[in-house]
Amino acid sequence: MNIINNNPYRQLGVYSTSSQRDVIANQGKMKAFLRVGSQVSFPLDLNGLLPEISRTEQSVADATSKLTLPAEQLKYAQFWFAKCTQLDEIAFGKLINGDFDGAINIWNKKVTASSLQNLLVCALMKNQLGDAINYAQSLYNSYGNKFVEIVLGENALATSENLAHDFLNVLCEEFKPDQFVGFITNEEWKEYVGSKSIKPLVDKILTDIDVCKSSKGEGATARLNAGTKLMNNTKNNLAQLKQYVSTTDIQYQMIADKLGLEILQCGIDYYNDSEEPDAARKAMVLQKYAQSVVIGKMAKDRCKENVDILTKIIAQLPPSQVFAEDKAIKAELRKYSNLPDKISHAVTLLNSTKPHLLSIKNKLGASNSYYLKISTQIVGNALHNVIEEVNALQNDSTFQLNMIINKTLALSSLQSVLRSAWNATKIMDSFDMESDFKNNRYNENRKTLSNMCRQVGVSTYSSTSSYSSTSRSYSSINSSSRASTSYSSSSSSDSSDDTNWGCILVAIVVFVIFCIIASSK
Repeated sequence: MNIINNNPYRQLGVYSTSSQRDVIANQGKMKAFLRVGSQVSFPLDLNGLLPEISRTEQSVADATSKLTLPAEQLKYAQFWFAKCTQLDEIAFGKLINGDFDGAINIWNKKVTASSLQNLLVCALMKNQLGDAINYAQSLYNSYGNKFVEIVLGENALATSENLAHDFLNVLCEEFKPDQFVGFITNEEWKEYVGSKSIKPLVDKILTDIDVCKSSKGEGATARLNAGTKLMNNTKNNLAQLKQYVSTTDIQYQMIADKLGLEILQCGIDYYNDSEEPDAARKAMVLQKYAQSVVIGKMAKDRCKENVDILTKIIAQLPPSQVFAEDKAIKAELRKYSNLPDKISHAVTLLNSTKPHLLSIKNKLGASNSYYLKISTQIVGNALHNVIEEVNALQNDSTFQLNMIINKTLALSSLQSVLRSAWNATKIMDSFDMESDFKNNRYNENRKTLSNMCRQVGVSTYSSTSSYSSTSRSYSSINSSSRASTSYSSSSSSDSSDDTNWGCILVAIVVFVIFCIIASSK
């Protein structure tokens, strides 16, 4: 300890209980040696047990000035040796000769104010904080007044009232409170250390929160980094604060809620502004930690709301090894959603996404649920356009007019649309789908389209078709990309823009076909 190594009593080469005559004698000796540039040593230097001491005229003067007032004498005496009894004399003989354990054994033979004080200093020299605190509690609780008397004299006006607090103040300066607070059994001592420790801990946490807040508006990455730094920098301080203050204490709740909600907000800001495919997973680290920190009900509810939102989003994320393919497919779907409901765009979507789907299939396997889901989403969007364009014929004024005045032209235009529809269907046949979608939606529309094609003379034969009635397929999913989703703590709507897969090809078109065929005979 610095206060032991550089204790002014040690600098002057005396005990805390030495007479003024001994002090003056040592001062004179030091001045004489220092005047000729020589170092002087004393038995209480304890070289070998303590770091070597260096004396100068200035250090000697400083040591003397530090011991002018009674309060300062007591303070430094609490961390230096006292010699009052015959046992002390014997023990110091061993200590000065380097027999540390021998001296301790002698002081343990009889409990006195000086023996407890000397054992306390020895324990601090060996960094045995638990033993030092035990000696201090015994000394100040039972021999406090005697300690003041042996240091300052019988007629001293000072009291032992502040000894314990003065001792604890120095420990708090030399060590972190969590290094020794666990050794304290005196409840009043514990509360005092706690009061000394709480303010710097709270101030540090509040400063870290303010630094984190300054990152707002600097972008997604800045908020993620700030939230992560705040989380890591305050863990130890918050844990220490919990040692001194109960979690039911209003002060702890306020600081914990403020900390947790700032970390939560960092996660929200990062997710909402980030384009990273795994943004939800990274944000979840902050969100869950924030949820574990907060205490108050409102803060807990807000954290739970956001964690629940991210949990749902993460459940919809693709496997990490196909993030790139998923991103490319979602980009194609976004472009597709802004185009008219035309078969040509459906063919473009199918062809542009097929390489990505093949890559996903190779990485995850043909039976992987995510692969089947995204593949069906592509087919569902394409099927929608096929159905829409075929059904749109019934509302097309030119087509309706040609049904009356030029049935051959009407039949030709219908054949052209159905041929395009069937060609698109042949491409869709090569895509894997979830069984529910394929059996209940895709096959039904495919069968209707096939019948319509045959009735107007459009060939549905393909020697290369890979269509199989037993191949897997699936139902609709959200066609919107993750990047378009954002949330805040005040709302948790999980808006999904379900793709309109289209209904069965309308019966009116089938009726039109029969009309055209009948009129052409």
